[in-house]
Amino acid sequence: MTTWIITTGNSDVALKDDKNWSSLYDKIVDDLECQEFSSLTPIDTSDKNAGYTIAARILGLVYGNQSDYYQDLKFPLLDTFRKYLQEQRIKPEKIIVLLTNQKQIFNQEQIIYENCPFWQDTCTLQPLFAKYLQDFHCPIEFHELAPTSGRGIDHWNETLGLVQETLEQIEISPLKTVYINHQAGTPAISSAVQFASLSRFKKVKFLVSNEFFDENYERQSEAEPIESSSYWRGIQIQKAKQLIESGFPGAALKVLEDIEGIDGKAITELKDLVDFFNLKHQDTDDSQELEISAATQRIVDVLDLIGFFFNQQNYLQGISLLSAAQETFLKVAILTKIANISSTITLNGNVKRVAELLEWVPLGLFLSQSVKNESVAVKKSILQQLQFPVAKYKLDSDDDFKITNRNFAMLAWLESLEPKFKAWQLLKWYCNKQRNGDEDLRNQYMHNLRGMKDSDVIAYLLGYEKHSVSRVMDAYTKYVKEPFLPAMNLVKLPYKQEKLKKRLEALADSLG
Repeated sequence: MTTWIITTGNSDVALKDDKNWSSLYDKIVDDLECQEFSSLTPIDTSDKNAGYTIAARILGLVYGNQSDYYQDLKFPLLDTFRKYLQEQRIKPEKIIVLLTNQKQIFNQEQIIYENCPFWQDTCTLQPLFAKYLQDFHCPIEFHELAPTSGRGIDHWNETLGLVQETLEQIEISPLKTVYINHQAGTPAISSAVQFASLSRFKKVKFLVSNEFFDENYERQSEAEPIESSSYWRGIQIQKAKQLIESGFPGAALKVLEDIEGIDGKAITELKDLVDFFNLKHQDTDDSQELEISAATQRIVDVLDLIGFFFNQQNYLQGISLLSAAQETFLKVAILTKIANISSTITLNGNVKRVAELLEWVPLGLFLSQSVKNESVAVKKSILQQLQFPVAKYKLDSDDDFKITNRNFAMLAWLESLEPKFKAWQLLKWYCNKQRNGDEDLRNQYMHNLRGMKDSDVIAYLLGYEKHSVSRVMDAYTKYVKEPFLPAMNLVKLPYKQEKLKKRLEALADSLG
């Protein structure tokens, strides 16, 4: 003994012919909210015997109380499932029929239109299904999926909640198999029934109908049972795909770890993405990390990553990365521009290109150790030839020359090297020597473990300028990321823009 759960859709009941339609329709037409949707639609214009369809709510109202005309009807999908159950000698001890009724969410002004989902509801077909299923000689329960909010059964989240609530009401022994046909109804209903039933019941078999042409080229259909494990695998893969595309590769990897048959290359790529999102250091040569091309590529990659963090409201991570990206940009931009300076200077009898006397080391951007013992005048001369704005700053001692790694000085230096460069508002604020330290979100949240609001992040991203922006992602995309990339192009920084979003989508697609 088992339970059979049936979903219902607009095409589950059809007319064999149109002989009695007009006369029966005339009997109920005055009771309809709209009287203009009476035309039948041929199922197959090339086959006169294929029958006709009409909006389910209307069909139910016309034939619901016309038992003498029951033979006018046919049940294409249910016939296939019924035949399978009978051939396999499967006798349901209970049949559950899921109907739809969206009457509460549509008003009179909406239901006057033929394409309003109200007319596709199957609730009026209940007496027809009851008569069709009576030969099983078992209790039949009818449950309506009836949304009460403004979202109908086409809405995935709303429908999932309705289906979960409905299935929770069904009492079924966990030791017994539940047969479910879910192909009828909207895609949202189909998916919700699959997901909710796998969570609710221990033993599930999904009945699907497969159509084919026989040797006489006549259309046939047969039912096929699919074990819940196959559906579970498919659902888990779909869940992993959504997690990957949303920027949660670690969660996706956890979902996939118990699933067999996943492509090994996809898993390797996914693990690499987990490391990338977690900012895990890759096993590469450390000396390459301070090369312009490698650093520039990291900037471009991390700009996409920051967008995912902001979208997930992971603001501290995003702000911290953005600070690092801006500082790294200043360094590589300066190094790229001074590489074109051919000026030389003679030190201890040796001629040196001044461009070679600036080094990027782990602690920052400084004059080379080879000039450490040179006089202040020599160091000033080197910086002047490197177009550093020497006149703006006090450079009287060796310690003063550490200014080459200060953000405010690097911005001024870059503007001297590239007059066309225009800093975005956040970069200008970030490099302002007189800025209000209390407004530096990264420092405040790192050192004081404070909370963070959207409005705080937006104000920060716009450098505390007046604005009318209401979304963090809008502030980041329009006022930071959009001017950031053209600035990199202006100073001709080398990079390959492999957008993270496309990379995630490609990985998700590779899962099958």
